[in-house]
Amino acid sequence: MKSAIVSCLIGLTFIFFSCKKDDVNENNNGETNNENSNLDCSYENNNVSKTFDCNVQLEIESVFFETISNDTRTFTVNNIPSHSVGEFPNNANPHSISAQDETIEINLHPQEAGNLTPLQSSNGPAYAFGICLNGVEMDPVAAEPWGKNTSNENYDWNLEATANNLGLDCSNAHVQPNGAYHYHGTPVKYIKKLNPSGNAMILMGWAGDGFPVYYSYGYSNANDNTSEVKSLKSSYRLKSGNRPGNGISAPCGEYNGKYVQDYEYAEGLGDLDEANGRTGVTPEFPNGTYYYVITDEFPGIPRYFVATPSNDFKLGPN
Repeated sequence: MKSAIVSCLIGLTFIFFSCKKDDVNENNNGETNNENSNLDCSYENNNVSKTFDCNVQLEIESVFFETISNDTRTFTVNNIPSHSVGEFPNNANPHSISAQDETIEINLHPQEAGNLTPLQSSNGPAYAFGICLNGVEMDPVAAEPWGKNTSNENYDWNLEATANNLGLDCSNAHVQPNGAYHYHGTPVKYIKKLNPSGNAMILMGWAGDGFPVYYSYGYSNANDNTSEVKSLKSSYRLKSGNRPGNGISAPCGEYNGKYVQDYEYAEGLGDLDEANGRTGVTPEFPNGTYYYVITDEFPGIPRYFVATPSNDFKLGPN
């Protein structure tokens, strides 16, 4: 009898532990993943890019002045666009637009450095990219790492701002906590004001390293200004397959553009290099220069500098 009772207790204990739910871990998306079973990465398909209509005309006047002295190009700006903007604050971006009175300097005669300077560091956004000719900064890198504000924070996987709901308006812009309106992607309303015909190159701004920035179009032969103008293509593409993460320390799921790191550079795939630029002649530089291109496809705004950037574009302590 005693041995039968012991056997029964052992059996119940075995049943209890074998039916116990496996330990789970919560990722930064609020989902749980079972470490001891197949991962459910379906939540990584929720990168719906929602933008807000640009139906607000700011009462603050836009300020943009450019001067040249010795080896420096200087801008006096307030980061207020002349085009209409989205409603701010909104449910994904709780900040209001305010004027940012700034004086920004860049090198008038930049030289390629031989190595690229990334806009994103291992600690987050390191640089804004440049300034448009309306006085608004181009700042593509979001401070949205995997596991943000947790022990799993990992900037090896950073949300792509234009592929997620970060409160961007129709110009792919939103507002910093200090009130600075800035573009994360192609500045749609600003481009429309430039009235692109597709038959000419359009200077739209300057990069933080001093090289010019054009929108989309360039000569089919980079060094021949009599050649046909065409839309220049990025050399980036989505990676194939699945991310290597476990859903805890890094994301899992199929590469779908939710994260910046879902893309890879493939030399020669398009017209542009890894910094989304090339060397050639332009209307403003008939003898040739390196120039960047804002493309409608990824990366949109470049993510690297080819020359040394001005400290006026440096972000935070990085």
